[in-house]
Amino acid sequence: MNLTTRPTPLLQGLWAGLLLALLLWLGGSPAWSQTRLNLSNANLQGQDFSGQDLRGSSFVSANLHGVDLHGANLSGVALTKADLTEANLSDVDLSNALLDLANLAGADLRGANLSGTITARAVWQGADITGADFSEAYVDRAAQRQLCERASGSHPVTGVDTRESLGCR
Repeated sequence: MNLTTRPTPLLQGLWAGLLLALLLWLGGSPAWSQTRLNLSNANLQGQDFSGQDLRGSSFVSANLHGVDLHGANLSGVALTKADLTEANLSDVDLSNALLDLANLAGADLRGANLSGTITARAVWQGADITGADFSEAYVDRAAQRQLCERASGSHPVTGVDTRESLGCR
């Protein structure tokens, strides 16, 4: 039994809004990490970044269609408006990342750590989230309902149940 309490949707929305406002004020870069690479607006379609340490990098509006990022450390990255269609994000650390307005249609997120991410208005159609950890993540209600329909498994490292981390009923 998970004794972790989830913030109410109102508090989640306020937190997400405050964080986004702070990031915009700071120039769009995550305040908690220094940007290592700025690949915003880059066309990286089909590239192989598997296993790489890309913490704090910026991929805002980047084309990452079909990219291989499995096992990469993407903690604190900015993926706002990024196209991650059919990307391999299995076993990726996306903790505290910005995935707002990102397109994750058909992406492989099996075993991904999405704890603390902001995923407002992201597209999730056909994404495989088996064993993903969404603890403390902001997921809007429409996406939450859609993800709960296919959520299963537990994260291989944290042991957190995917359905519990999404607050599925």
